[in-house]
Amino acid sequence: MECGMRFLPLLWLHGLLAFSAVADPDAIYRALYSERNWDELEAFQGTASRSFFEEAMDRTYAPIVDWRSWMQVEADGVWIEKGEALGGERLFLRFAGEEQKDREELEVPRGFVGLRIVLDPGHIGGEWGPVEERSFKIGDGPLVQEGDLTLAIAQRLADRLRALGAEVLLTRESAVPTTGLRVEDFLGEAKARLGEGDERLQALAERLFYRTAEIRARADRIEDWGGADLALAIHLNASGFSDPENPELHEANDAHVLINGCYLEGELASPDQRLELLLRLFKGYHLQEERVGSALVESIREHTGLPAYLYESGNAHPLDDWGYLWARNLLASRIFDCPVVYLEPWQANSAPVYEWAAAGDYEGLREFDGQLKPSLPSLYCDFVLAGLSKSFPMPE
Repeated sequence: MECGMRFLPLLWLHGLLAFSAVADPDAIYRALYSERNWDELEAFQGTASRSFFEEAMDRTYAPIVDWRSWMQVEADGVWIEKGEALGGERLFLRFAGEEQKDREELEVPRGFVGLRIVLDPGHIGGEWGPVEERSFKIGDGPLVQEGDLTLAIAQRLADRLRALGAEVLLTRESAVPTTGLRVEDFLGEAKARLGEGDERLQALAERLFYRTAEIRARADRIEDWGGADLALAIHLNASGFSDPENPELHEANDAHVLINGCYLEGELASPDQRLELLLRLFKGYHLQEERVGSALVESIREHTGLPAYLYESGNAHPLDDWGYLWARNLLASRIFDCPVVYLEPWQANSAPVYEWAAAGDYEGLREFDGQLKPSLPSLYCDFVLAGLSKSFPMPE
């Protein structure tokens, strides 16, 4: 399933959240589509060796598809298709000599002082939780919303990182969308895609709002901040209910970590996604992502003992021997202009987690199923800080 919880809404908020004026069409376009330009790749002429390029494509960015039809490798460079179909306009990028390989090792920042970290609390929460399908309760039990939990985690983690000397940006600081657009602003786009009167118009407009416009607004916020050394996308996992009208808890509980990669055939065929992939590759973001992701996997295993989550949908590719670290192409990990690591510990709708997650953030210990536990946000912060300390060790 897609990152984070996906459930049918607890209540239908049709019309309740539709209060903004219809936006300028240009604003809608910018909220949905990339404004990247192929000329941006010219800055990377002669900066990467052939082996660096091919290893990145084969291992991380396109390990399960034939990417070479879109990127024809020659001895001294690569011809890159720029259009939606093969055989159109192409761009040639020169490779550096193989002696460059020795200079392509990752530079690792030391310590937290001055480290610029973005914390992206997944989803929105609050009154938007049901709309974004990240909200559930079991019978008369407490309500759990992923967006509320991730915000509590990010706020606690930001305080601890700043105390260590890091500079921290939260992509949102409350249960309010980062984008100024709202669901009804996308009804016109939904009608253009589906046709007038289609029963799926409202659902599509909602998805364009919270899955696309909201993520692009967060990317803009990172750019306005001046960039970052790392972004952590904070999420919780969950499994779909077999009967959403009568949800029941399950026993499965696991964890995984994601970095950008594993582009599928249709994604490589998109000029925008192909360009965004190449910009990440030549900036070397995948090196930092895998290094930090591996350290966070080790920390999650040490702090939680959770088993690895297994992707069976074919849209992700494992990168470690344990099966915790995966490459997957998600919008945020593709368009946030810095290394991005997605965290997906625990299944919130599992029996071991539900009541603990519903308790939110608290100080000290509370008893759940006969065990005293710190709050979920507190334990989440503990393993993140431990993993980051391994990733950015203090200078000797």
